[in-house]
Amino acid sequence: MKRLIASLILCALPFSASASPDLARDWGMRASTLYQETVGLLESDGDLSDVPESYQTEIARFALTAGRLGSWIDGSGGPSDLGCIFRGMAQEGETQLSALENAETPGAREQSLKRLATMFSDAESIGAAAALSQGDPEAMPQHTGSGTCAANPEATSSALK
Repeated sequence: MKRLIASLILCALPFSASASPDLARDWGMRASTLYQETVGLLESDGDLSDVPESYQTEIARFALTAGRLGSWIDGSGGPSDLGCIFRGMAQEGETQLSALENAETPGAREQSLKRLATMFSDAESIGAAAALSQGDPEAMPQHTGSGTCAANPEATSSALK
């Protein structure tokens, strides 16, 4: 139910346009803030049973934006590996949000939070790199269409079977 509500909230967000270098930069800065929040949760004295719903909503927003950024990179002729990274972070955000919501033990919640912290730490530099490379077409190799990351998660899953 929480995921449905979060999805509705995210759909109601203004599509202040599609993805852009500014969105990539803002996404990276938000990842830095989420990293700090995640570390704060991990260092708290509690048993991690009270992960704020607002934090979970931010994870969903982060994942949705990562997916948009992956599509933007693909659509703007960016390198397929960068689009793949964004799609991977979108999927990992969804996976860890689900793991966090369904965790039955403090240890399981801690494991999910640690994975999120690692992802958020990486996302700051990825967002900055995407913003900078899109601002300077010479700084980013052009998309060749020969990347190894499928834009479709189902295609990726079936390839791994």
